[in-house]
Amino acid sequence: MDEVWNILHHHYFAIWAQRAADAMLLALPAWFLHRKRWLFPWIVLVNLYLLSNVWYYRIYCSIMPLNSYLMVNNLRGLGPSIYASMRASDLWIVLPSVCFAAGYILFGRRASGKRLRTAGFAVSLLLIVVTVIPPYFNDPNEFKHPWPWFRNEIMLGLHKYGLIGYWSYQAAYLHGCSSEEAEYAAQFVEAAERRAPRNPLVEDHRRNLIVVLTESLGSWPIGLEIDGVEATPFMNSLAKDTSVLYFPRVLPQVKDGRSSDAQLMLNAGLLPLESGAAASLYGCRNTYPALPKALARRGYTSASLICDTRHYWNQEATTKSYGFDRYHCELSRGPMRHADEELYKYGFEILKELPQPFYAQLVTMSGHGPYTKSDLESPLNNADIPDEEAKYYLVTTQYVDRCMGSFIDSLKACGLYDQSIIVITGDHDSITRNDYEGRKKRELSDRYIPLFILNAPLKAETKNVIAQIDIYPSLLDLMHVQDYDFHGLGESVFRHQSDCAADHSEGWVGSCRSDSVRQYRKELWRVSDILLRTDYFKDRL
Repeated sequence: MDEVWNILHHHYFAIWAQRAADAMLLALPAWFLHRKRWLFPWIVLVNLYLLSNVWYYRIYCSIMPLNSYLMVNNLRGLGPSIYASMRASDLWIVLPSVCFAAGYILFGRRASGKRLRTAGFAVSLLLIVVTVIPPYFNDPNEFKHPWPWFRNEIMLGLHKYGLIGYWSYQAAYLHGCSSEEAEYAAQFVEAAERRAPRNPLVEDHRRNLIVVLTESLGSWPIGLEIDGVEATPFMNSLAKDTSVLYFPRVLPQVKDGRSSDAQLMLNAGLLPLESGAAASLYGCRNTYPALPKALARRGYTSASLICDTRHYWNQEATTKSYGFDRYHCELSRGPMRHADEELYKYGFEILKELPQPFYAQLVTMSGHGPYTKSDLESPLNNADIPDEEAKYYLVTTQYVDRCMGSFIDSLKACGLYDQSIIVITGDHDSITRNDYEGRKKRELSDRYIPLFILNAPLKAETKNVIAQIDIYPSLLDLMHVQDYDFHGLGESVFRHQSDCAADHSEGWVGSCRSDSVRQYRKELWRVSDILLRTDYFKDRL
């Protein structure tokens, strides 16, 4: 597991001791579960936990949050992704348990006396206490304490403090926020709202808003040509169209909630939780300021259209919490790779029947991994691209692009295009530029997602780096609802751009050299986390 997680021991005693403590904690129940009917199921559960974290890491480059194990509804349709994450080398994780089980069947009953079990338990517990406890005597706000490491970068925290440190952080995190934290976040938001400009940038209008949130769409394939074949012909045409606003450098800021985090940022202007998915933990419990609610004040109908079931990422609950009037799920029931075709086909019929003006959010699915050889026809199937995943990601993206172009053509044919502002963006990164170029190290700039705005009544500088959180306040300006109660934690691209964006690990990208601006944008992560956990807007909206 350490090899998969890139935990390098380098003969450091502290790391060896920490990993041994992790192993002993997992083994503690085994000292007393000496009957096979109890011992062997425990061993199976431990192995499933370890394997699930290895497979999760290969997809999301992070350890799996404990509360994610409750999201069983998200497993539907993820079988191919999980299967693609498996490796033959994963058998090394299971092998020690198989050897132990065999040895226990042959010799265990003769060597499992009460004294031996008690002594083994005591030694294991002592190792855990001596190894794990000392760092917790430090200030929990300082980096000598484990929790700040997990708040800023989970995998670095895991390297230093192991699974026990991560579990302790998760337990403390779920405990809630202190009154001091809640007061700090409240003052932060109130000060930001006092500074927020409320002057309109566009004349009052009643144009529809159509947002296409495109699964795993990165910026790097746009404009890419391989052996004379364009990876994204339709989006290339949009990028060249001077009437279209094209922002190629949007830093994705999703975290454990992935696509649901993207919907949170786009609709509510809030960043994701430090740990876990807001959609699952607070989807139906919280009160949210949201774009559908802002537009409802101006007589807009709103509808969310998705390919998944209503349970996936707790979609039904979050859709209601965001204030959508209508919810259409399972618009695709065939193979995931062809889901966009069906979403656009059935979604188009729904849009034609919606009372105008309306806000419609369409969440696509075809771009989801795994990226393997499929029935999608493309000259890129035979392209000389060393990384197989990157090649088939481009094949998939070409199909996504083709479906998107057909959808826009349908809107033009029925007259909805001219009556609407259309926003197309990615929900998060997946296969990144460095994968295509064969570079092992992934930079933040390799992860950019695109943002297209068609029929925009405003102009903006499109070459700067913007954060995913900036889309929400930009839409408020576009739709003439800049006087809404909450302007989001980002900044509108039509007013001020700091050319700076921060991800959850405190890495940043952009040309802004102002320490105060960079620190402010990093601090938004902490503030948003507190707002979500305390249901800040419950008594304010």
